[in-house]
Amino acid sequence: MKPYSELSRRGRLHRTRELARAALEGYGMDAASLKFLQYFGNIIYRVDVPGYYHRRQDDGVFIPGRYILRIHGMGDADAIRSEMTWLAALNQEADLPVPAPVPAANGSLLVTIHTESIPNCRVVTLMRWLDGRRYQAGLRPKHLQALGEVLARMHAFSAGWQPPDGFSRPQWDWDSMLGGSLFSRQVDELVDGMPVKFREPFLGLSREAKTVMDSLGKGPDAFGMIHADLYPENVLFKAGRALPIDFEDSGFGFWMWDIAVALCQWAWGSEWERMRDALHEGYSQIRILSEYQWSKLDLFVAIQFATMLLWFSEFLISDPKRAGEYEPLRNFNGDKLLDYMSQ
Repeated sequence: MKPYSELSRRGRLHRTRELARAALEGYGMDAASLKFLQYFGNIIYRVDVPGYYHRRQDDGVFIPGRYILRIHGMGDADAIRSEMTWLAALNQEADLPVPAPVPAANGSLLVTIHTESIPNCRVVTLMRWLDGRRYQAGLRPKHLQALGEVLARMHAFSAGWQPPDGFSRPQWDWDSMLGGSLFSRQVDELVDGMPVKFREPFLGLSREAKTVMDSLGKGPDAFGMIHADLYPENVLFKAGRALPIDFEDSGFGFWMWDIAVALCQWAWGSEWERMRDALHEGYSQIRILSEYQWSKLDLFVAIQFATMLLWFSEFLISDPKRAGEYEPLRNFNGDKLLDYMSQ
């Protein structure tokens, strides 16, 4: 049998489909149909089980008998189990419209599958399919208001939630975002590799960010479990409700950073104030943050651009053959950082 590492994309997907089938046996869904959706890091399938219903009332949030199955590219079972634990808490305890993990037949929130045709064990999770639509190109203030409401409910729950023993999710703070703790190279090397016009603005922003993050601290008034990747493509909408999806980057971070990521698409453009104010209105109807924190929203938006500038600088050094892909993204985020510094 040809080694997995030598297979084409099509060949790998053929074998992972066999693995997905084996995983469904662990969920008691042997007869389910599989539809391939995505292969980028994780491999994603849609699962349909006609006539299969959960007992819990769902208020129209989920499509009955439809699920999303992930074969995880990351093999850290503790981190994946923790993601599923938090999603289960958000769904069951906070009654939030998020992807609900489906326990396997043995009660576990994940299954670990080994097949002869794929090296190493693969972690697989199954979640219920949210019934909503993306509106990436047509979002209006009413959508941002709905997003603000669900984000506030999520933060309010997280602020009082006690993770169980063994819970393992990343810390999104200055060290991991701008300090370089997640990188294989020193920040100085990454900064030296940036175009000159981005270097001092990045360093100045990094110093400002550290001062503000230190002043906020990591108490529940400013810091807790967040989504951390709430771009428009990771939100569905239905009947006036916002339904967040894709919690793979979730971890402990600042409430304001979660809000900033949700808004950064409109940063300082013609729609900035309308979208910002709509999200603020929706959030404030549910939960109050201090005026000091709201006053730092522009800074946290700039922190997001600076973080992406640093990541793409790392990618360019690590994989220079993809410079045509990474350089435009690095420069876009660097230019947005310059927009902030010029205000």
